[in-house]
Amino acid sequence: MTVLTKGIRIRGVIEGDAVPAEFIPRLIGLHRQGKLPVEKLITEFRFDDIEAAAQAASTGRAIKPVLTFG
Repeated sequence: MTVLTKGIRIRGVIEGDAVPAEFIPRLIGLHRQGKLPVEKLITEFRFDDIEAAAQAASTGRAIKPVLTFG
């Protein structure tokens, strides 16, 4: 943590503060209970449509664009 001035601080976070061994099983449990519908967050795009996927992400039309091959 870096103190700038007058009590203002900047704190960097890399990959969040979660402990993966605890957090991932918790997410899986929520998904199994139907409380975390991951499939509704994903929009699939063919790899050839990578530009459309980037545009959808930047405009908010897609929450998590996923590129597929084949």
